[in-house]
Amino acid sequence: MNIVFSTTRQWNPGDEFILLGCINLLRDHLGEFNPIIFNRHPQIRRSRKRDIIKIIDNLLGKDFIEKFSDNSVKERIDMDYADLVVFAGSPEWRGKRLTKLYDSIAQYNIPALFLGLSSGSGSINVNAEHFTPHEITALQQSELITCRDCSKQDLEDNSYNLNIHNLPCPALFSSKKEKEIHSVKKIALMYGSDKAFRDNNVSQNTYKYLMKAYEFILTNYSDEYQVEFVAHYIDELPLFKKDFPQEVLRYSYDSKDYLDIYNAFDLVIGHRVHGVGIAASMSIPGIMIAHDLRSETVNGFAASKINVGTDLQELKALINSKINNIEEENKKLLKHKNDYKDVFLNLLAGTSIKKGAI
Repeated sequence: MNIVFSTTRQWNPGDEFILLGCINLLRDHLGEFNPIIFNRHPQIRRSRKRDIIKIIDNLLGKDFIEKFSDNSVKERIDMDYADLVVFAGSPEWRGKRLTKLYDSIAQYNIPALFLGLSSGSGSINVNAEHFTPHEITALQQSELITCRDCSKQDLEDNSYNLNIHNLPCPALFSSKKEKEIHSVKKIALMYGSDKAFRDNNVSQNTYKYLMKAYEFILTNYSDEYQVEFVAHYIDELPLFKKDFPQEVLRYSYDSKDYLDIYNAFDLVIGHRVHGVGIAASMSIPGIMIAHDLRSETVNGFAASKINVGTDLQELKALINSKINNIEEENKKLLKHKNDYKDVFLNLLAGTSIKKGAI
């Protein structure tokens, strides 16, 4: 089987953690298949109505589409090879950047699954005003839609009779292995800055709180525990050197390396939803520093949450509670993951998407 996954590559590792989870679930359900990506990286696949590069190429008599050389689904090549399309989470699962994908689903009658949709606002709000006919048809015909932050209206009141299930983000299944933790020895702090590139940064208010909280954690815990930082985006490397010149930072260009990076820790703390998620997949407990609506996703990772601005003594009490109960929390996470894996696989088993059936 050829399965096309809508994701980003070399943009946000969190998207690739979701992709890993989707691939693991589908391989458990289907066995082996060829994974293909529809790369939504904003520099690879533009979505502007008036793209200056296309305008210039048209004036020069050249074909911009022929220049698309990324090793992913191309605009000019038919998608008649695809057996299934999987929208692998994230808030961007519709819109101009995905026109080629939805048009191909309609043209070749390709079945589609939507796993781990996020609205960023707590409602997927499907309507004819903001969705194209091809988008609405693909959603209506999908045999499985899971949403990581569905509103009550999405689940009970949608006028298109969509088959929606409110379930954890598939990043919960990004790791095939889990870690057994008996005590906390090493703590990960996720570094973020307001000066990183748009959509991979945080607000100035969040950045100030992270710096304050991390200095507090280093002061109170680094004598007894090994505390290190993790970055997800390259812009954060030089910024970290200025903020914490004496501390250790872990980073990799390859999203799969984060399985090993986070596996070295026993507790993770930070603002990255899917940093908490990939850790949860390894049964490593997390504390989310919530700074936007996407933070609700960590409920599916059985993580604790504090809001930006929370008193640092309250944060300290939460960290102490995690440390003192780490073995129990580790076991609960393993059960949580296995229970929801059964739910996903049972739902997949109820669809027509079966090995040899497509």
